[in-house]
Amino acid sequence: MKGIIICNKCRKKMDGVCHCKKKGNAKCLIQIYWKGKHYEYRRDDKGYIFDYDRAKDRLAEITTAIKKGAFNPVDFTDAKVKERKFENQIEKWQQEKEKQELLNELSPGTLKQYKGYVNNYYPFFHGMDVREIVLEQLTNFKDTLDCVNIKTRKNIIIALHNFFYWLRERGIIKDMPLFPKIKGDDSKSRKAIDIDLQGEALERISVYHRDIIEFLMETGLRPGEGCALLVEHVDAKHRIASIEGTFSGTKLRQTTKQKRKRVIPLSTRAFEIAAKNMQGKLPKQFLFINPVTDKHYTTNALGKIWRKKSELEGITLYEAVRHSFGSQLIENGIDVTIVKELMGHSDIRTTEKYVHMKMSKLADVVNSRKVVKMIRTKNRSGIEAGISEGVLNNIQ
Repeated sequence: MKGIIICNKCRKKMDGVCHCKKKGNAKCLIQIYWKGKHYEYRRDDKGYIFDYDRAKDRLAEITTAIKKGAFNPVDFTDAKVKERKFENQIEKWQQEKEKQELLNELSPGTLKQYKGYVNNYYPFFHGMDVREIVLEQLTNFKDTLDCVNIKTRKNIIIALHNFFYWLRERGIIKDMPLFPKIKGDDSKSRKAIDIDLQGEALERISVYHRDIIEFLMETGLRPGEGCALLVEHVDAKHRIASIEGTFSGTKLRQTTKQKRKRVIPLSTRAFEIAAKNMQGKLPKQFLFINPVTDKHYTTNALGKIWRKKSELEGITLYEAVRHSFGSQLIENGIDVTIVKELMGHSDIRTTEKYVHMKMSKLADVVNSRKVVKMIRTKNRSGIEAGISEGVLNNIQ
């Protein structure tokens, strides 16, 4: 391989500054002779024509790639360098995510998050070649996220990691860069309410909307899953329901959050509600119809009804139905593996969080008990000791 730097104007070999600079020209280009062919490169990563120092650095980069057996002359052309710009690749990645959303392979909510990250945070990398983004740049980026909470920060980095994995799958980068770790956890703790409080809240909900909310409380379904139930999903003979879809915002997805269908048993009360709402409907119709709109319920509409009527400040509908369902099962001594199946969790660790909720509640109970009052006394040796008032009374 032979590589030289030549003047962009007179095209003579340069070992420094060409005499053409005196005439107002300081630009140059790189000539490579490799495997019987000549190649020329004239622009840097930012699209500017090389000056001598930048051309020298790029020639060293090409030489290193050749020594490693990783040189591809096309990689250094203006078109390829432009194609590898972060903003161009992230646009292709986002377009692919949009296609996945149309095919029900990605939820609309997740796509919306990705678009927000691309527009609001990832411009930090604009102008950079994706092959040159390493731990240093990623760490500098992480440091710009101090204005957002830790949970969001982690999600932004996870989505960025997803993007770089996509780049590697397509051969645009050879190795995944190291990613900085984000420590800490400021996510909100789960909240749950007991059956009595659920009943009180239901009494405040209009009878027109009470059925679907009570059904969610009885089954522990996600609100989106309850809204997506069709009449044909209920097996009246065996008193079970097949969970086959969910709503993400206002869009119906023919898949659940875990991307799998599951069957749940219906309690006596859940079956009564289902049977009542099946009457007079065709198999393909929604089980629960909003009488106000005469259409299916949406998660947003249900959440609004709950916030306005439940009078439970700080308790979301999701917490009131799903989290409370899981918490009540654990508190009733149901084995965590059974709770996992009833909740439709794919990972037992998710279910175990309800066990931690129970421990936290028990700790509150322990800490709320009346503390035994201590009376300070001295023994025969004059050493001070503590005796509870109750014990002292018995001694007396």
